[in-house]
Amino acid sequence: MTDIVSRPASAGLIARVQNILLKPSPTWDEIATEPSSIRSVYMGYVLPLAAIGPVAAAVGSSVFGINAFFAVYRMPVVWAVSQAIVSYVLTLVLVYIQALIIDALAPSFGGTKDRLAAFKVSAYSWTAAWVAGIFAIFPLLGILGLLGFYSLYLMYRGLPRLMKAPDDKAIGYTAVVVIISIVMAMVAGAIAGTVGGIGMMGAHGPMATASRVSGTAVVPGVGSVDLGKMQAATEQMAAQASAMHDGKTTEKAADPQALLALMPASFMGAARSDTSTDSGGAGGMAVANAQATYAVNGGSVRLKITDMGSMSGFGAMAQAMNVNHTQTTETGYEKVESKDGRMISEKYDNQARSGSYSVLAGSRISVEAEGNGVDMATLKNLVNAIDMNRAQALVAG
Repeated sequence: MTDIVSRPASAGLIARVQNILLKPSPTWDEIATEPSSIRSVYMGYVLPLAAIGPVAAAVGSSVFGINAFFAVYRMPVVWAVSQAIVSYVLTLVLVYIQALIIDALAPSFGGTKDRLAAFKVSAYSWTAAWVAGIFAIFPLLGILGLLGFYSLYLMYRGLPRLMKAPDDKAIGYTAVVVIISIVMAMVAGAIAGTVGGIGMMGAHGPMATASRVSGTAVVPGVGSVDLGKMQAATEQMAAQASAMHDGKTTEKAADPQALLALMPASFMGAARSDTSTDSGGAGGMAVANAQATYAVNGGSVRLKITDMGSMSGFGAMAQAMNVNHTQTTETGYEKVESKDGRMISEKYDNQARSGSYSVLAGSRISVEAEGNGVDMATLKNLVNAIDMNRAQALVAG
């Protein structure tokens, strides 16, 4: 079937950008009724505009340089380009994920589910942020990138028109979408920072249909992202956000005292001390946390066990990322790997003899040990002393 070619795919791209920025309301009305498809909007609008910021940042950081400690640091061109590629591809994925969020939340705010309309809102709302990305070409003007916040207003104007949400609910609808999107952007930023040293990113079969995504986004030498799992995690996050908006909880958090009981009474001859527990259930949010300290061989280790509860969509998102990457520094290293369905992260500074080791088991239970004056083996042994199966049983069902 021949794909529909929308107006922005032609020379009308510049006119569309000007209109959505200067005359958002009538332009949203036009967008709502014009023939298009997810693919045509991607090809004719998202791809060219999303490249502005990454390209500008690459040029700015490698040519003009970044001011740091009264000196100008120019980023190596290869590194700057690889960062730009990663940032660009992640942005393309985030646009689609945001569309899934918009679509999933529509009924909660009196709107109508419509995947294509949701994608249009997501894609065209980003316009101001993408155009403002040009200021990154000269780092000293980077602050002007804040003009991209006008994109929030664009979304606010577009949601009622395309998702049929009542005007009086548009602010709340926008706020919830933006909160989830900010978290997703933070995840993307973390990924971009982790894979900063790569040379390229490829995608195999993403966005196969208008309703579901499939395939894998591959980062050579680093890992991959399962787009199907990412979509499922995003829909989970959207459902949890919707429930929280209604003051409901979708999952019951584990008893924090039960989490504390998972910790050994003593470790390497050191008694468990300085214990604390907390949990939250306000506003539909259910999370639980337990912490304890162990004084080991002149050093100190803080052990934390967290049940993400109604925020488990974040954990599911992490599980969709099959990351395996190691980065060394002058005095230590950072490492992230996926092993046996668990995401493991470790960071250590040999000079300071400090670091952290954490394991995300499933989508809800996280165990982390942070220490000073100890070696990495000590941190690993303490985390591994926790019975993960018992921990996951606390949140099963």
